[in-house]
Amino acid sequence: MAWNRDGTRRPTCILEAALWHYAVQPVCRCGHKSPFNAHGLWNHFDKHNWSDDFADARLRFWCRVCGARTRRKVRPVTVGVVKMSDADVQLPLPDEREWKRVLSRYRS
Repeated sequence: MAWNRDGTRRPTCILEAALWHYAVQPVCRCGHKSPFNAHGLWNHFDKHNWSDDFADARLRFWCRVCGARTRRKVRPVTVGVVKMSDADVQLPLPDEREWKRVLSRYRS
C-alpha cells in the first residue's frame, strides 16, 4: 500500500484495487485505455498464479489497437486505477467463498 500526497491510500496491486473498489486501467502509448473490473482481473491473475503487482501485471497486458496495426503485442506504458463504472471490462468474478477467504486473510 502506498499513500498519495493528500494522505489517501493508493493501491499498488490488483488485489488492493479490488478491495478498495477501483478499476484497473492500462494505458498504451497510443492513448488507448480500457478499464478492467479489478475483482474479475484479480481472479484471472490468481488462477494463473501471476503476480498482481502493477509493475509485473503491466507485462500481461497489450494494446489491441496497436496490435492490429503492427501485428505485435504492444505493452502499455502504465497501469493505474480509476473509479469503477458499468463500462469496465468484466471478467468472471471469483467464487464467493474464495473471495471471503482473501478478505479475512487481508484483514488479519
